[in-house]
Amino acid sequence: MIRTIEDYFHIKVQEGYNPDLRCVRLDLDPVQTIHRPLIVYLAIYICTYFFNLVFLQTLWGFTLTTDQNMWGGAFALLDGVWNHTEKRSKHISYWSRLRKNDKVPIVFIHGLGAGLMCYAEFLHQLLLAEDRSVFLIELPYVSMRLVDHVPNAVEAVEGIKEMLHSSGYHQAVFVSHSMGTGISSWVSKYASDLIAGSVMIDPICFLLHHHHVAFNFMHKLPQGWMDYLLRYVVARELYISHFISRHIKWYEMIHFGHQLKNTSIFLSERDRIIGSLLVHSFLSSKTPDVHIMPTLEHAQFLVNSKWKSLILEHIHKISRKADFNKLH
Repeated sequence: MIRTIEDYFHIKVQEGYNPDLRCVRLDLDPVQTIHRPLIVYLAIYICTYFFNLVFLQTLWGFTLTTDQNMWGGAFALLDGVWNHTEKRSKHISYWSRLRKNDKVPIVFIHGLGAGLMCYAEFLHQLLLAEDRSVFLIELPYVSMRLVDHVPNAVEAVEGIKEMLHSSGYHQAVFVSHSMGTGISSWVSKYASDLIAGSVMIDPICFLLHHHHVAFNFMHKLPQGWMDYLLRYVVARELYISHFISRHIKWYEMIHFGHQLKNTSIFLSERDRIIGSLLVHSFLSSKTPDVHIMPTLEHAQFLVNSKWKSLILEHIHKISRKADFNKLH
């Protein structure tokens, strides 16, 4: 391997051993975490409960189907008291709002953070624009909910397939952000027939054999307030860090750019996790519908009305095309 590197980069590696040089082994290195007081998780529980009750259930008319792993620790008992649902799923939890029409449904998969409530305004605009069935997949193990149960790739895809088939659907348009694109990549690998179209925002699933995602998320030293926010609020949370360090298998999650028909991809120019320009260069030969969002950080599209509107337009366009393809 060293000889290959030397030939490719036209360099000569000095012989010997340097004890100061260490490799990054994401799934073997110790899990890096920073303590959070119980009140932080209590606040997340209260905010999530309010969002689910007021927005998802009351205003938007969603119904919950759960695998009974929505919360961990004492919050699992508390959630069992307040939330009663007869709908059960084997491997995933999701919200569904079904419509009685023949349109291809939308499946939305969120990223790391505090779950679906971080996307409240974006989801509101999406639901206003689309009169079709919508499924919102919950990833509690990356939502700071004390959940350590993580389905593997095959189980997650089986859960998504069951979710669609149980509602009478065989395909969907997948809209995913950040870590959610990794789940979409699983679907493209193990059940590509489920995908009628796709919109990926800040995708982490491309070029995973490069160092950017693993190193930037877990090991890069903070250089600005966004780096500190990423590290101490998200990356060093116990259960998120555990998922990243022990459950991500890059060879399962990586997307090589195949089967990107009816797909739009949006990359934040100043993304501190993804090598956006490198990914853009890679994808430009795979699909023409790849967009760089100038000056934006990772997930900053959520507070940028221009790009948020453009993403929603692309979701609508891809959904309409999926409807057309279904009829023909």
